Amino acid sequence: MDFGLSFSFIFEDADWFKKIAIAALVSLIPIVGPFVVAGWGLQVTKNVIDGKLRNALPDLDFGADLGRGFMSFLIGFIYSLPGMIVMGIAVLPFVFADGVNEEWVRLILILVGVGLVLIGILFAILISLLTVVGIANYIAKGRFGAAFNLKEVFGMLKKSFGSWLLVFLGEILTMSIIAPLGTVVCFIGVFLTTAFAIAVYSHMIGQAYNQSQPATPVLGEMETL
Repeated sequence: MDFGLSFSFIFEDADWFKKIAIAALVSLIPIVGPFVVAGWGLQVTKNVIDGKLRNALPDLDFGADLGRGFMSFLIGFIYSLPGMIVMGIAVLPFVFADGVNEEWVRLILILVGVGLVLIGILFAILISLLTVVGIANYIAKGRFGAAFNLKEVFGMLKKSFGSWLLVFLGEILTMSIIAPLGTVVCFIGVFLTTAFAIAVYSHMIGQAYNQSQPATPVLGEMETL
């Protein structure tokens, strides 16, 4: 996985600033803006999946990008439901501990609660990885149901776990560090750096998806089959 290319490909586009600026301005639109920009980023993912690694930065297509962005949000919400349930269960021992008078019982409940929270955190990380893989599969196949083909999703995560873990870390880097850098410049700078971060992160997703696919036999291998 070429981590550096996910940053440098943007600057190889002659119109990179215009494309980033348009995405940043659209993100200012209440409610729908973030969906549009998310969908625009996923078009970067699709371009990478299609082999356009160095020519992946798209022009913004409001209607199509809005649809992709909303569908990815819906996929993420559905995947998050099990995690919400697990974390809800994890807080129950703490709730019960408040109503217990015996110290040893309260201690046991707190320890159980801590254990469940740790399990919940690990489960949440797994769900986050599966969500990204599911969204990538939806983008690649163009079918909503592809996001929930768990056999394919788990298979891709297993085949290239390291790449998807890099994507997870890349999300933290881009959204938690790069995106907020715009505050140093001015208010609109936040939206410029956020659009930039989305493009970088989306490029990583496309690369990870490609690496999680079965290797295509070369001509000599095909002739021996």
